Amino acid sequence: MILAAAGTLFRDRGYEETSIQQIAEQADTGVGTLYGYFASKEEMLHEVLRLHSDEAVERYRAAVDDTTPAVDRVCTALDTFATYILENRPILGAAFQLDSRHGAHRPEQPMEWLVTAYKVLLNEGIASGELRAVPVDTTARSLITTYLLAMLEVGIWHSGGQLEATRRDLQALTRALLAV
Repeated sequence: MILAAAGTLFRDRGYEETSIQQIAEQADTGVGTLYGYFASKEEMLHEVLRLHSDEAVERYRAAVDDTTPAVDRVCTALDTFATYILENRPILGAAFQLDSRHGAHRPEQPMEWLVTAYKVLLNEGIASGELRAVPVDTTARSLITTYLLAMLEVGIWHSGGQLEATRRDLQALTRALLAV
């Protein structure tokens, strides 16, 4: 309930504009109760993202099975990642700003589990002969970074509202890169 309230407020009002008091009111609880569960608003922000990430993983798992071809698994994973980014753009933006204010990455390296998951998908596909032999670590990191920047419309990826076309193009590029 607390994380749902925080996520809604962060998304609708923005992280900086949301107060602990507003989260407590939205969650129908007291400020002291919030601090009993979370040390800070920043901790809530990261927990909201983790919760949404877990939900995205479950959506991916529901969309594939053992018979799903390797290239489709990778493309489904990337499309699920793209959806996660689009659904959480304001929250992700706040998290990136907070991390940059601290002058260093968070110690737990939140994206490393994602890199590992894509490396597993790529290695399995290569081992089965379904995917082209590519440098696995670099390919996983490149795909993740490309999708992240494109969906956030950062820098050269500013698409002027053409995100669906960009998603389709990235899917086609991924298939061309990986299919044997």
